[in-house]
Amino acid sequence: MRAIAIVAVRVRWGLAFAIAFAAGPAGAFPQGLNDWQARYGALSDSGDNARCQLCHGNANGGSPWNAYGWDILLALENSAGCDLNADSTVTNAEAFFCVEMLDSDGEGNDNATEIVLGTQPGWTLGPNNLLFSRAGATPGQLPPVGIGPIDPDGSEPPPPPPPPPPDDEPEPVKLKRTIVVKPGQSIQAALDRAAPGGKVLVLPGVYEEPGDATGTNALTISKSGIRLIGLSNKRKRVVLKSNGTLRNGIVAAPPSRTDCMSCHTDLAPPFPLRPGVPPGMPKETDPWIYDIEVRGITIQGFRDNGLFTEHVNGFKFIDVESIDNKNYGIFPTLSRNGLITHSRAVGADDSGIWVETSENVQVTYNTVEGNVNGFELSNSDDVLFAHNEVFGNTVGFAVLLLPDIFDDRAGAKRITVRNNRIYNNNKPNTARPGSILASVPPGTGILHLGPDDSLIEGNWIANHDFFGVVIADYCLAVLGTPFSCELDSSVTFEFVKDQNSANNRVVRNEFENNGTDPIDHPFDFAAADISVVTFGDWGNCFEDNVFGTSFTFFGFGDLPACD
Repeated sequence: MRAIAIVAVRVRWGLAFAIAFAAGPAGAFPQGLNDWQARYGALSDSGDNARCQLCHGNANGGSPWNAYGWDILLALENSAGCDLNADSTVTNAEAFFCVEMLDSDGEGNDNATEIVLGTQPGWTLGPNNLLFSRAGATPGQLPPVGIGPIDPDGSEPPPPPPPPPPDDEPEPVKLKRTIVVKPGQSIQAALDRAAPGGKVLVLPGVYEEPGDATGTNALTISKSGIRLIGLSNKRKRVVLKSNGTLRNGIVAAPPSRTDCMSCHTDLAPPFPLRPGVPPGMPKETDPWIYDIEVRGITIQGFRDNGLFTEHVNGFKFIDVESIDNKNYGIFPTLSRNGLITHSRAVGADDSGIWVETSENVQVTYNTVEGNVNGFELSNSDDVLFAHNEVFGNTVGFAVLLLPDIFDDRAGAKRITVRNNRIYNNNKPNTARPGSILASVPPGTGILHLGPDDSLIEGNWIANHDFFGVVIADYCLAVLGTPFSCELDSSVTFEFVKDQNSANNRVVRNEFENNGTDPIDHPFDFAAADISVVTFGDWGNCFEDNVFGTSFTFFGFGDLPACD
């Protein structure tokens, strides 16, 4: 049942919201509606959508609100749940995003589905609508007349039956800049036909693609501006399923970078190269694609990766589910300005979600379970992990500076791990034998190995056999292993200078029952809620952490407080 109690701050937001969506002169849109149109590419007075009645109960804006407008109003107040960049404010764009997965009008489709199909997320057919005001909710209201299509097909009276398909393979039907794919049709065929900036909508069902000419990728996105949107719902999802031979589920990369096997003999770590291929990744001068969105799709059972990017500037992965993709679930690399949210990754023998050699990425409201690394970050800058659920992995978070990709992207700085639930990450390590990951002991909440100037704040970290949080220098952590810095040929002088974990803050976390049952390991003596395994304190500090069982700390020296 909707809460209808309204406090003073809600009234102020409501007045601001009503003013923002009030009708203006012809051709001049107020800011709130401008922001909505900018996000969804819709002109709401064109007949496809209502204008003020997109969110309000009347054509003049203000009170009352329809169900969609009311949910946006609540989202604007909800800084704990809808503030994607953790700056304590919620913008219009963040509020729109926050309610996309809700079914505001209660007719069975989420708001995003209704918007991309040109129907009304705040209204449903018949006297079945709620209108909200400061006094409460009024049920049993009819939708307005003349605001365009109300509900998607299946909710409103059914359309006339389509003509019978031709005898050959059915092809998707292109509607303006949108292509709709039905079960039995090819998603890749739709992506091939879509123009840059186009949308491909996929109806629920199971899809098995034959893959590209190299037998590597099930789906390839190599044009800018593509929005691949699965119209999954609570009853049935869009599932991209491996045919048993393909390596990758979805690859988004410039056309020159989609043939992974032209450089590599295997896509499993350490990604061995073909003879004559120089080491290292393509440099910044290589081509990029822009503004890619993948939403509402389950990717299942591929030999290597679920969703992989390279050289993508601006990406959104929303409600993407990776299940049993062998190496990595969701894997952006050499990319920037991204969002991974409301997604799930399970069953990877490496990392569920891995942000590698990238910058300015937000990873929020995701669930990772049953992987070796739940989340991995390596050699990336300015990345936020917030409001995620992390459990049942070998390691919850692996935040790393690695030598083998140091020449591709030097350094790892300004990583924020905030307000996550990190617990019970004690899964036996199933990484490839002989790999560096296989040497990591199970039972770690956060492994922070080399990055600088980072923040671990406000997390609940509980029930780990080995470490709650461990801050370590890379070369000290691998000492005495085949990957020791004096033995590893990929370790350079520049890497050794940067491999210390420096100027990191661990503050206001809640610890409980960590370090209680470590396996036999060279560092089992350091098992603790917080462990510092460094050659010095390097400016790392710890403050206002709460210990629910008993405080345990291991480090060479005192536990420095933050200034």
